[in-house]
Amino acid sequence: MFSNSVILGRRLLKVTPKLNAVRTKYLTADGKPRDQLTMRNVDIMVDPNENLIDEFMSGYGKERLNFERSDIGMWKSCYGDNYSLVFICPKGTNKIIQTVHYFKFHPISPLIGEPHQYNGFFWVHPDYRASDSMILCDNIVKDGLRTVGGNSVSHCFPSSMKIWRKMFGGNTYSHIQYVSYYKMDEMKVPKDLNTDGILIKNATDVPNEDIVKYDQEMFPYERSKYVLTLLRKKNGFGKVAYDENGKVIGFGTVIIYPSGECVLSPLYADDKRIAQAIFKNILEQIPLDDKRLLRFHVRSVDKCQGGFEWIQPFVKCPIRKELAAYLCYNTHLPVINYKKAFVNFPYTNCAI
Repeated sequence: MFSNSVILGRRLLKVTPKLNAVRTKYLTADGKPRDQLTMRNVDIMVDPNENLIDEFMSGYGKERLNFERSDIGMWKSCYGDNYSLVFICPKGTNKIIQTVHYFKFHPISPLIGEPHQYNGFFWVHPDYRASDSMILCDNIVKDGLRTVGGNSVSHCFPSSMKIWRKMFGGNTYSHIQYVSYYKMDEMKVPKDLNTDGILIKNATDVPNEDIVKYDQEMFPYERSKYVLTLLRKKNGFGKVAYDENGKVIGFGTVIIYPSGECVLSPLYADDKRIAQAIFKNILEQIPLDDKRLLRFHVRSVDKCQGGFEWIQPFVKCPIRKELAAYLCYNTHLPVINYKKAFVNFPYTNCAI
């Protein structure tokens, strides 16, 4: 079961002598001493098998409210060899103590430039949150980065900005991401919203190219299979907006996860009125009094048109938001059109 990690482990071992050179006292979360993590006493599981994914889901995986097991299969299916999931375990065990994944995004013609690697899904077991874990992550990410031109991109939580700075020498970032949570009884469907001239269709009923072409106007990198899959998930409410001339003017979806978390992501539109029309159409199909639903989860970034103000007609309370993450990059920012991005794609796997 460890065969996938052998080549990567040997390659990293050649470039990480510092892992064995440092002598520091490492402690678990409850203050007990533990061994230092080195390349010699861990297994690096690249593209782990189903049994190990089950092990992950029985622990930290089930704690993530905006994630489900099938997402891993979706990412692999949509991105193929441009996606890698990595688990780290103490050698010879199935105890997952660290996770990270990365996507390679290739530019779409006529955009000229190098691809970038987007890193996400970073988690470290509380007993292993120390410099040795950071060094392991640093080398795993940079090993994957060697094939994509050296440009790494990631949404870093405030608590992980220090790790990013140590990995790449600085905290250069492009946008700040915020998140809002609203309880179900705080949501409402506005009755007087003007949606004249806007036609909303189910994402399952429109041509693929309508969705893909509009997506590439905001993010000109290959993710066509992913955007189509995301907007057409069975536990989602994917919608596409058209004007009276049949032109695509926006799309969006709300996905309801097993936890009851209702995640609005993404929401792209030409203007605020269209974004509101899409969300209204979705909200009309969600029973807000269903006790199985936990809350609405809405993310956006400080450079998005309309910020968070667009959602005010749908909430009974004042708009609220809290800082979630910074979009960091180590050489250059991917090409991003913020003008139509009211809510960005899931932050674990896309820059916008």
